[in-house]
Formats: sequence, C-alpha cells, structure tokens
Amino acid sequence: MHEHRYNEIAGRRLRRRRRDHLLVALRLTAAVLTAALAAELLWALFCSPRLRVRQVELVGVRKLDSRVIASRASIPPGAGIAAVSTRKIRRRLEAIPAVESATVSRDWPDTLVVVIRERTPAAFVRHPTGIVFLDRQGVAFAGGRWHTDGLPELKGVAVNLGRLGRAQRSGALKAALAALAAAQEAELAVGQVLVHALNDLELRLADETSLRLGRPEQLRLKLSQAKVALMQLQPLHEVEYLDVSCPDAAIWKPRLEL
Repeated sequence: MHEHRYNEIAGRRLRRRRRDHLLVALRLTAAVLTAALAAELLWALFCSPRLRVRQVELVGVRKLDSRVIASRASIPPGAGIAAVSTRKIRRRLEAIPAVESATVSRDWPDTLVVVIRERTPAAFVRHPTGIVFLDRQGVAFAGGRWHTDGLPELKGVAVNLGRLGRAQRSGALKAALAALAAAQEAELAVGQVLVHALNDLELRLADETSLRLGRPEQLRLKLSQAKVALMQLQPLHEVEYLDVSCPDAAIWKPRLEL
C-alpha cells in the first residue's frame, strides 16, 4: 500500500515537471517569435524602401520662399520616415525669424507635412541694411515678400538685428507699438509713429494730420478723445495738428491754406 502511494506521488511529480518544461519551452518560443516580429517591424519602419520620405508637403507658406523652408528643414534625401525627428525639424524652422510657429507630422507611408505660420507685420522700420518688419509683439524680422504698402512706419526707434526673431527690448519701440495699437483700436488710420523722445510720441495719420500724444500714458483715453475731436473738427477745418498730451485740454491748429 505504501509502495502504491509512493508511485502515485512520483507520477504526479513527473507529470508536473513535464508540464513545467513544456511551459518554459512555449514561453521561449513566444519570446523568440516576438523578438523576430519586433525586428521585422523595426526593419520595416526604418529600412523598408516603402517607408522613406519621398515628398514634403508645405502648408501656409505665402510670403517666405519655400526653398528656404525646405533647406532649413534639412531632411536627408531618402531618410526613413520613422527615423526623422519631427521635433528637430520644427525647432530648425522656428529659428527662422519670420516664422511664428511650425508643426511637422508624418503622413504615412512616405510624406512629411510641414505647416508654417508666418509672422504678420504690424509696422516697419527703415534700417541701413533694408526694411525690418515688426509684429504686434515687437518681434523683428526681414526678408520674404512682405510689402510696406498700408503699413505704418516707426521713426525714431532702433532695431537690434541681433535679436531678429525675438522681441526687441527697446523702450521707445514698445511705446511706439503701444501707441499704434491704441490708435488702431480707435480706428484711426496711422501712416507714421514718431518717437521724438521716450516721453514724446506723435502719430501722423494717413491724411497728414498730426496727433501729439506726449508721454506714453493714458494712450487709449488720449486717442479716443482725439477721434471725437477730429470728427467734430475735420468737417469744418483741415487740421494740421491735434495735441492731446493733456487729454482734458486738447489743443489744435488748422492747416493754413497757401
């Protein structure tokens, strides 16, 4: 009886050992197959000729030269689409001063889609090297196919060409842009913004009327008062200048007829 009991226990152990060996073999087989499949997928992603960059689709490029964008993106010919770093391409493109933002995405199996958001000029400055544009945030940029037509000119301000693509730090420039924004909010057509000194601002409207603002303070109030005064004065007289540096006591001078 004891011998029968011993044989039964030994048989169970043998069957358990065989089952454990089978499980180990199955797991090893699954691991090998998984590794082989992963290697196949990696090869397909990074080495397959079907998954190489064959074209780059540019979206949003209007004023910039598409060839400059493609050159700055610096995508190696025939690069594997999975191996291309979209983040690095985006950073290179956003280093272009006239590019406000860029996004780069993959359109499988062989296309990179590059979406460019170009800066919108709000004004321009004449520099010895040429025209420099500025957006509403005071970021300077140059080049491209932008035109000065219809844009106000900033005079008496300096632009640091070493900060192209970044906001300028000039206090005079910030004051000029603040005055321009307030004038546009008041729906006044500005031709020039003149900064005679940091505390002496002047706007020259499209009809050559001069608005003397004085210090860059209470700009919205000054320009709203100027708009009301001009609506009352211009039907009766041609105004040479309107001084609203003290908004509660505006002074004006009619344009003399020759």
